[in-house]
Amino acid sequence: MEFIVDPVWPWSIVALVGVGLVAVVLLTYPPRVRHLAPWRRRLLIGLRLLTALLLVFAMFRPALRFTETDTQSAELVILLDKSASMATPDGPGGITRRELVLKTLADAEPMLKELTEKVDLRLIDFSEQPAAVETPDETADGDFTAIGSILDELRREDSGNRLLGVVLMSDGAQRAVAPNDIDPRTAARRFAEQLGVPIHTVSFGTSDLSTAGLDLSVEEMLMDTITFEKKTVPVRVQARLLGAAGRPVKIQLLKEERRGKRLGESGDLKVIPFPQAGKEYTARSNDETIAFDLELVAEEPGEFKIAAEVVPLEGELKTTNNRLETLLTVRKGGLKVAYFDVLGRNESRFIMELNETANIQLDWQVLLPGPFASRTEISPKWFEPGEYDVFIIGDVPASAFRKGNTDLLEKLADRLEDGAGLMMIGGQHSFGAGGYADTRLADFLPVVMRTDEHIPDDAIDNDQQLVRRLPMLPTRAGVALHYVMNIDPRDNSGTWAKMSTEAPLLGANRITPKESATVLAESTDHIPLLAVTDAGAARSIALATDSTWTWHMHGFREEHQRFWQQMVLWLARKELEGDQPVWVLVDPRNFAPQSNVAISFGARDEARRPISDAEFTVTLTKPDGEVRELTPGRDGDNGLSVFEETDLPGDYWVTVTATHIGKAVGQPATTRFIVDPRDIERDNPAADPDLMAEIASLTGTLPMTAELFPSFIENLLESGLTTELTQHTQVNLWDSWPLLLVFVLMMSTEWFVRKRRGLV
Repeated sequence: MEFIVDPVWPWSIVALVGVGLVAVVLLTYPPRVRHLAPWRRRLLIGLRLLTALLLVFAMFRPALRFTETDTQSAELVILLDKSASMATPDGPGGITRRELVLKTLADAEPMLKELTEKVDLRLIDFSEQPAAVETPDETADGDFTAIGSILDELRREDSGNRLLGVVLMSDGAQRAVAPNDIDPRTAARRFAEQLGVPIHTVSFGTSDLSTAGLDLSVEEMLMDTITFEKKTVPVRVQARLLGAAGRPVKIQLLKEERRGKRLGESGDLKVIPFPQAGKEYTARSNDETIAFDLELVAEEPGEFKIAAEVVPLEGELKTTNNRLETLLTVRKGGLKVAYFDVLGRNESRFIMELNETANIQLDWQVLLPGPFASRTEISPKWFEPGEYDVFIIGDVPASAFRKGNTDLLEKLADRLEDGAGLMMIGGQHSFGAGGYADTRLADFLPVVMRTDEHIPDDAIDNDQQLVRRLPMLPTRAGVALHYVMNIDPRDNSGTWAKMSTEAPLLGANRITPKESATVLAESTDHIPLLAVTDAGAARSIALATDSTWTWHMHGFREEHQRFWQQMVLWLARKELEGDQPVWVLVDPRNFAPQSNVAISFGARDEARRPISDAEFTVTLTKPDGEVRELTPGRDGDNGLSVFEETDLPGDYWVTVTATHIGKAVGQPATTRFIVDPRDIERDNPAADPDLMAEIASLTGTLPMTAELFPSFIENLLESGLTTELTQHTQVNLWDSWPLLLVFVLMMSTEWFVRKRRGLV
């Protein structure tokens, strides 16, 4: 036991205050009780003086400290990584990382035995879960490396022993899926803050795999997973090439063959016979990561599996990572646009932004300007049946489409009779000036053209042009035909008025609309600028200007894009198409094994509004054919289910049916997602010594190599490890109830005596 004091102020101040209190009592109190009997006078002065001394005693904050020594057992924990990446043979002499771990323990065995005489030593094998072991073996086959999760579990553990420290022996490469994908740095920081126990890290393996043997893998495939038929889909494939220096490598795309397959059945993957769907490359080094830009064309609607593959090379032992698959949803309504125009026009650059629209693929046939336009070779393939849905002709004379006895405008007219759309935009050689009056296109375009308007290909005729600023506004008919001209559903008229004022057109062709045509837009002085017509199966548009790009440049980019998109969709008769009432969505489409998959679904009425009280049935078919019924939950107006049993690689099919008030809503919706046949441990077994160094630094230690581990144990022995735990218990005398009781009794007694003598 030890008596201690901890003054509320410095000693000198407390002493000075104490002397002051006693002096005040002795100097001021005796005169007030001088008339009392001596024994009463002494009693009151004594009580008042004792009260002051009690306050001085409390200001010194005295306490009694009791010391106890506890011989509780102490423990050192060694975590041994046995995940599959530890089977990588990059140790000395080609031994595996796991074998090197065991060799490191064996080299330090004499010192470890000596250490066990002082502390308990616990060995724990771990991958995704920890397992205490007496004698670890060479097996390294764990599915994941969950370092963060293991540290968290050890922190929460109550083994009954005092933890002296943790030794982490691993390659440091955290590879885990939810819910075990806890950041090791965060876990190490919590470990140090809550337990105050250091984590000593011993790193194994190398991050350089250039000598690990031949292994080709597809690491990533980036593409839009939803598109429209006939649209070209860019695909970026990132591949890693190990041990392939100097060898030619082929990258290719494959597409699922679904003919004869029902929903719920997967088709075979076939190599896409398209020039841009495959490339060859000669590896320059033994460890190279390279991106390949490929593309494919979505020919038909439906949902297809797409795969990117690095063709295996002879001598490659592991090929499960050579292919990466995903799903592509191709919707109906996608359309292709053929655009013919010369170089150097501002309008062309902005028209090409139509390719940013998911359901539009625009291809530009570039022609040389003026008299050189006829020298450009235009392939007849542009005009083959079904190749394009809409044709746009810019400042191109009709002669550019004629080569010898071949008149491509005749083929174009045939496509218009099949139902394709046609647009001609303003230019020096558009409409009659370009010689289109004596072609079959004159029957389809909504403007009157005369043969005497034709000018030579190298000439300019400003008499047929309006060379001035022209504000463009919808006509009454344009407002009525709302789809093409409705560029702002919130304030269409106001937006058009603002555009016409802030970004007027820079000029236009003089056009004369046919009687059968409808003028949708004109200038403020009623000059027609946009006319449309239905000519048999075809729709056509005459846009007299080539300067709608001024809208884009003056802050109306969204309106400019919507205007062009709506013209193209109207020409292709795609403006009224909609989606199915029941839908199901899984995003992303690819998952690692053991992942949790969120499945969203819903139902819509005829007005495309969500049916919030619809009832759903959700069934899922696993790759092995097992059918599971999922419990549908709610996510606002829509439904949500979560599937966790993604243990098998392959295709998982999801079917959703909906009912409302006892009646079926539309047809069942079906989709699927893919669990990749990947081994996240073996596909990229590179070590991460930097992470091991961070873990050590966060807990106040330094990382070490396997060679330093024996000396680390020796230093522990030399440091004089003790298992004694000293505990101090302190009892405060100044803030306890006895002190308060004595103070109250003295003050009360003094008050009572003074009261009896009439001093209160």
